[in-house]
Amino acid sequence: MPQGWATAEAHLGFDLAFGVLIAAIVASVILGGVARVGYTAARIVPLMVALYLLVTFVVLLRHLTEIPATLALIVTDALSGTAAAGGLLGSLLVGVRQGAFSNEAGIGTESMAHGAARTEVPAREGLVAMLGPVVDTLVVCTCTALVILLTGVWQTGDANGISLTSAALAAELGPVGPWALTVLVAFFSISTMFTFWYYGAKCLGFLVGAARQTAYRWFYVALILFGAVISVEAAVGLITGMYGLMAVPTLISTVLLAPRVRSHARDYLGQVRAGEVARES
Repeated sequence: MPQGWATAEAHLGFDLAFGVLIAAIVASVILGGVARVGYTAARIVPLMVALYLLVTFVVLLRHLTEIPATLALIVTDALSGTAAAGGLLGSLLVGVRQGAFSNEAGIGTESMAHGAARTEVPAREGLVAMLGPVVDTLVVCTCTALVILLTGVWQTGDANGISLTSAALAAELGPVGPWALTVLVAFFSISTMFTFWYYGAKCLGFLVGAARQTAYRWFYVALILFGAVISVEAAVGLITGMYGLMAVPTLISTVLLAPRVRSHARDYLGQVRAGEVARES
């Protein structure tokens, strides 16, 4: 809208055209199967994470002396009565939702990706999977929060979500900041669309047979067009509801499988320690 490509009253044409473009990009990758998806994502995601961290580090270095006080502010506010009241009013729900969107922990999707990995040691793949939430939540999201807090944009205006990050980068880096964020988020989003096709296809294959799961590709491409023209509120509401439903069987299965996971982890870590002792001796 700021560039005049669309307006609040007339944006269907732009939404549809952009949806067609994104659908074509996604189709060109997912039609090549999981091997092409893995090849593409493995090259896009690390580069985008590195570039995003580089952008945020530029801001953090300019406010280096303020970082300890800002981290303390996060902790003290989280434990204050104001935070508790806000949680009761719905902020807690928003936080849980955004956390699930960030790393999908407890949702059950990532387990399908790691389950497809070729490894002879499941416990080792599980440890690799644990790095995901560390990188995208503890590192990336913490850097984002610090940028928003350090620049002070959270105290002005009605911006929220990615608009806050855009305003923070604009305040520090000028017009380059929001454009850099737009490019990075576009790549993050597209890589997510690549991988979610695989999740849906595997689930459909489990329900109706693997031979029929390839048809899901075209249905998935059509869903991208649908998502491009509906409102953001409707899309977020639909995804939030589905994530909530997915979490229920995932959490139940996590509890039931915990003893088996603990046993495998204990055996694997014991072998690692034994190997270290043998090397030292």
